[in-house]
Amino acid sequence: MSGAEERAWDVVRRAFHERSPAPQPPRHRVAMAVAIAVLAAVLIAVASPPGHAVFKRVREAVGVEHADPALFDLPAPGRLLVVSSSGGGVWLVRNNGLKRRLGGYADAQWSPHGRYVVVTQKNTLAALDVDHGIRWSLARRNVAWPRWEGTRIDTRIAYWSAGRLRVVGGDGKDDRLVDAAAIGTPAAWSPGRLHALAYLTRAAIVVRDVDSRRVIWRASLTRGVHLQLAWSSDGRYAAVVMPHVVDVFNASGHLHRSISSLSDEFFAAEFRPGTHELALSSRTAPPTLRDSVRLVDVDHPGQARLLFSGPGVFGDATWSPNGRWLLVDWRTANQWVFVSPGAHPRVHAVANIREEFPRADDHPPTLSFQARWCCR
Repeated sequence: MSGAEERAWDVVRRAFHERSPAPQPPRHRVAMAVAIAVLAAVLIAVASPPGHAVFKRVREAVGVEHADPALFDLPAPGRLLVVSSSGGGVWLVRNNGLKRRLGGYADAQWSPHGRYVVVTQKNTLAALDVDHGIRWSLARRNVAWPRWEGTRIDTRIAYWSAGRLRVVGGDGKDDRLVDAAAIGTPAAWSPGRLHALAYLTRAAIVVRDVDSRRVIWRASLTRGVHLQLAWSSDGRYAAVVMPHVVDVFNASGHLHRSISSLSDEFFAAEFRPGTHELALSSRTAPPTLRDSVRLVDVDHPGQARLLFSGPGVFGDATWSPNGRWLLVDWRTANQWVFVSPGAHPRVHAVANIREEFPRADDHPPTLSFQARWCCR
């Protein structure tokens, strides 16, 4: 397939992947719309420059060429918490490339404004100062998925324990159950309302004030596998990721739009800070296993951009605090790929990621990492 044909097919496929809730038009209009879309896609592909600069640097062989051999620095301000996916612990990475292992924790999240970190072990939830150690700890069974929110002086931590969604104050006090009907998906705090927590039940997304216990809104969901919740940074939209559809709700709980896929499966999403653009990670099923990240503006139907694509498997993807770079963990290539989606897209890759964050034991190296990028 020629470069022009590939670009044309990508435009056509994105048009099918993305839709907004709307009444079905008559069949002849649908056929005409498809024909126009195909023609437009071909014209765009022919008229556009031969390929995007971003993808010229990616070979069909796995990995970005000329990647840095080590993580010398971060391309944007901030600090990273790096969480091993297979028991390698949690690392702190500063902007200048300085790395330090914080301990053998299973998960970690920043506090608001990045002053502290909440960490988990199998039966422990703890808050720590990265320079001075543990501030407090709480013994709980099978702790997972901590999420910290609030102001500098008034915070809450949502977490899972023994299959139940709970919340505790940022000082480790006033621990309580949120909702016995919540199912095992990480909860997400609303940036638009203090102490308002979004979580999933078997058939709905619920947003609740955890202090008053009042349900702010509830919206029905299609039954099935629910993978992730994500909020825009202004709290205007909440996205629910499912394998073949991403439902986006507004701040009142009404369905704003649905983004669907006919072939690929979605597995992650994150809003770009300061925008309503959603980075969507998806996977093409074997035998042509290939992962992609696309940028969808939920305010403008039909506008989607391919940010990065490569053979094999991606892991986590996270935005820099200023929204200028997206970090993609390319597991198959053992690389981190930093993608800048500006007017002139750029790619910066770092190789040997497993060697950057080695395990403290003799087990095989970690295959993938989750990164939490905080604080300008």
